[in-house]
Amino acid sequence: MSYKVLIIEDEALVARELKARLTNMGYDVCGVAYGRDGIELAREVIPDILLTDIHLKDGEDGIAVAEEIQRHLNLPVVFLTAYSDEETVSRAKSVTPYGYIIKPVENRELQIVLEMALYKHNIEQELKQTRDLLQTALQCIGNSVVFVDRDGQVVDMNDDARELLDAEGEGRPWYELFGIDPASSIGEKISRAQADAQITKLAPFIVQTSGGSRLVDGIVGPREAGAVLIIRELSDLRDPLEPIPRPDEERLTPSESSLCLMMVGVDGNDHAVSQAQMLLHQRLRSTDLVSPHGRRELAVSMPYTQLAEGRPIADSILAALKEQDSEVVFSVGLASAMPNEQQPFELFRRAARALELSRDTGGGRVVVFNDDGESVDSIPALSSDRERAYHNVVLLWNVMNLVVNTRDRQTLSERVSEHVLNSFGFECVAVLEQRGDAVMSIGGVQGPEANLIDSVADLHLNERDFVAINELMASENGNVQIDDRCIFRAGSSLLVFIVSSWAPDPEQREFLQTLLNYAAPGLVASSNGGERDQRVDERQIIYRSPRMKSILDSVELVAPTEATVLIVGESGTGKESIARRIHELSPRASKPFTIVDCGAVVSSLVESELFGHVRGAFTGADRDFPGRLKEADGGTVLLDEVGELPLDVQVKLLRFVQDQQFVPVGGRGYERVDTRIVAATNRDLEAAVREGSFREDLFYRLNVFAINVPPLRDREGDLVLLARHFLARYAAQYGKQIVGFTAEAEAALLEQPWLGNIRELMNIVNRAVILCRDDRISNIHLGLFPNPDTAAEVSEGKVERLGRWVNEWVGRALELPQPPPLAQWLEEDLIEMTMVEQGDVLNRAARQLQVPESTLRRRVARLRESQRDAERSPAAETVGRAMSDLFALAAEEGHSALTVVETLILRNLEQRHVSRQTAAEVMGVSLPTYRKLVSETP
Repeated sequence: MSYKVLIIEDEALVARELKARLTNMGYDVCGVAYGRDGIELAREVIPDILLTDIHLKDGEDGIAVAEEIQRHLNLPVVFLTAYSDEETVSRAKSVTPYGYIIKPVENRELQIVLEMALYKHNIEQELKQTRDLLQTALQCIGNSVVFVDRDGQVVDMNDDARELLDAEGEGRPWYELFGIDPASSIGEKISRAQADAQITKLAPFIVQTSGGSRLVDGIVGPREAGAVLIIRELSDLRDPLEPIPRPDEERLTPSESSLCLMMVGVDGNDHAVSQAQMLLHQRLRSTDLVSPHGRRELAVSMPYTQLAEGRPIADSILAALKEQDSEVVFSVGLASAMPNEQQPFELFRRAARALELSRDTGGGRVVVFNDDGESVDSIPALSSDRERAYHNVVLLWNVMNLVVNTRDRQTLSERVSEHVLNSFGFECVAVLEQRGDAVMSIGGVQGPEANLIDSVADLHLNERDFVAINELMASENGNVQIDDRCIFRAGSSLLVFIVSSWAPDPEQREFLQTLLNYAAPGLVASSNGGERDQRVDERQIIYRSPRMKSILDSVELVAPTEATVLIVGESGTGKESIARRIHELSPRASKPFTIVDCGAVVSSLVESELFGHVRGAFTGADRDFPGRLKEADGGTVLLDEVGELPLDVQVKLLRFVQDQQFVPVGGRGYERVDTRIVAATNRDLEAAVREGSFREDLFYRLNVFAINVPPLRDREGDLVLLARHFLARYAAQYGKQIVGFTAEAEAALLEQPWLGNIRELMNIVNRAVILCRDDRISNIHLGLFPNPDTAAEVSEGKVERLGRWVNEWVGRALELPQPPPLAQWLEEDLIEMTMVEQGDVLNRAARQLQVPESTLRRRVARLRESQRDAERSPAAETVGRAMSDLFALAAEEGHSALTVVETLILRNLEQRHVSRQTAAEVMGVSLPTYRKLVSETP
């Protein structure tokens, strides 16, 4: 291929000489310009590379010219100049040039610089395309996954795919499962990607299910024996797609006509867009439909029009637009759908792609979509580079498949390590975890046979390795290389240790870092039983009430044991979070935590879900399935809504709870697994036993240790705390600066019965944060309105309640032989509770306390470094009950909550007429400081 070079050089002799040299080297010199005329010339000829002088005639700046060209064309720039001073080089860097040649120029130097510029630019474009492709794949991870064999038959699919497609697909062709025509454009694209073993992005298309139409997009990629399709649902299409109407109101079926879609880009203001839309209405046929597609784009649907007819229409429209407004740049993209194609979203994608190409090449032209041209690179890389890039993409693809399908962290670590070791020829790859000063092995492989690593001792780490690990984990760096060892960060506590007889180059290390960054969330999530879709802070247990404290104390007692636990409570009270806490505090924490929703599984399949089945056990059982109890071997299974289990399944569960044995559906022998059972229900199981719907013997087996989770309305002091926690989380998620609730909003929250408990509260706060445009959420945002009389009582009683509590605290402190520093204790408790409430995020806590972040940072550091007094005053424990009032009063008075505490105690001490020395001790300050505080307090 002959690359096109555009030369911008103000000296005619130099320009002619350069043209002759480049032509002899095999380049196509597509144009020579002498100044700013090169900008328009570049738009016309569309070169592959720009070679320009920096200092042009009449004082024109070659750097500015290059910047203008790069705004319209994505191409590499090489500067040619006789000046090499620091200022010139510095200015040239602003364009990010791919080369810099000092005159006079030798042929060899010129050739090398141009070849390297073209090569580097192409590599960057390939990497960008790869990143875009992988980004789409990652967005699809965790959604519907369908595996097909070489013949296009579906061999497996996950639950999300079954739910989306509303069907079992095993043994059927993929196109039949999706309800699409294999000869359509999207069908051919999937088939082509499968045949070529290429990773391909799928534009939005429609799948037909028994429940209606679904709009999806996704990725199709290779497997060892077939392909995998990761599909992401974009939206529900509640109404079927209608064909385009004829002028006489008859319906036009897709087989009757072709359709052209023209996209018009207007690089001007709103007035220019309106004028363009008016011109289109005047010039086009009555059957053509003009509609806004974006702020600066118009879409024109032209039925009964083939591409050969649509092109002259597009050319005439562009000419008319230019004539109407010569100062605005118009761009046109054109695409067509042939008869029998029923993918309008694919047609819009094609036209939008053509419009994008028109704009990228300077505008003012019509670009027709060419399906073949979409995959043609303007500058092909060397075959070895393409092979390496493809190798990396396939490796990353395989790792992402592992993340989707592997729940056990050890297995995932071993499989990822095996892929990396085999792909790069390393000697050893292991995933490690740092816990305090200790380093533990999660899983890994070593040697040419990829033997599994049993423990960190197999790695033979030396003192230098441990120092490097500690320094890396304490730094912001991504990886470090020491001799034959590379260490990569893969999260806050995870790292990957690699031993190699050769040193990976910087590009390979960068790719490995990217690969491990993608794998890290899966490694973290798989330690929690594969629940990757939940946020960590959604599992956090936020509380202040004595009742919840008592429950969590019980959790800490039962967690290390092997006792079966029964968690009882209304829906939405956080039973799953309690079960997860039991698992995390148990010796089984590193093993899977699996949830089985007994009420959500069809009664005929729940036995197979729990105990597994053998191939052929029932219709559709074309392979063995281990069951959730076996999958969680060594870990914990939460049987959510256990009261919904059928009686025949209760019998098998009773046997398993008794002796850890079960028989799979269709199996002949017992299997034993070591899985702990935690059950949860919102039903009264004792009443169910009396009714005969739940076995009495199973009830007593499950009820070894019972935990009753209270409804939200019975958790005194927790409601507002939880609401603030959800507010902070959603405000951060949506990037909003919301600092709290108004007094009326908190009063409205306190009045609600909250029959949906924490789940209902979380949804209402989420909606309120979305609606709120102020710095505080009001009852209008919540959609809740308090009783006026109750709201008045809350507002009027706030100061009185705080006064009564402070009086109680000070009274108890003065009763002790040695008065404690009560004010200091209360302020410390308030700081600690605020940090917990705000997820230990310092700036949020500082904003809530209304103190400078630097001040709070120092106080928190001193607080955590010091030894807290073991004998705390019982009065200090009640600070949690007053937090809501403290913050509300602080907001009203415009002071910090810490200042409010100090002022209330100071005033109470002054009213008691105790000695100044005693009062200073209660305040936790010296006598002079106390006198100063009294003089400054109004």
